[in-house]
Amino acid sequence: MTTPTTRTLGRDDWMTPREVFDPVNDLVRFDLDACATDLSVAQYPRFISPEEDALTVKWSERGSRVWCNPPYGRGIKDWFIKAAQESGDLDALVLLVYANTDTSYWHNQVAGCLYAKMVVFIKPRVKFVLPGEVARAGAPKGSALVFYSRHARGRLTHEYWDYQSESLDAVIGSKEGWWERD
Repeated sequence: MTTPTTRTLGRDDWMTPREVFDPVNDLVRFDLDACATDLSVAQYPRFISPEEDALTVKWSERGSRVWCNPPYGRGIKDWFIKAAQESGDLDALVLLVYANTDTSYWHNQVAGCLYAKMVVFIKPRVKFVLPGEVARAGAPKGSALVFYSRHARGRLTHEYWDYQSESLDAVIGSKEGWWERD
């Protein structure tokens, strides 16, 4: 577990609420959850547990369309680095993270990554869930979905998604093969 911060309240097992995950999964059809504490909280039956250490596992050997809601503690930079490294070998990778656009890891592993295709800024703030509990109040910061794909991009695009009132496919466009389009 990472060192506790006020953002994570010392917990690394905050889960993505279904109303955020399901529309993304409808677009991508994930086959691997790269960061789940156990099967009861995994978004997909194939997952990488903390015991396996997803930062050391080759994700493309486990799946080709990967979901990752990493721990938001002080080690978050390592997850951005791993996502950028893995993305060149994957059909699709979606990282759900705080929208810390002023950090060096955002500039290097999102804005500077050839495989980052799109950033979708989410509103309202995501109400993450702890195992066995109901959703809490909104997160202390805004979140974003970072979409990566092995298909090189011309230019990183961004969109805004109100997950409570808009369909994600209406925001992004056609469901079929979005990760293959330039």
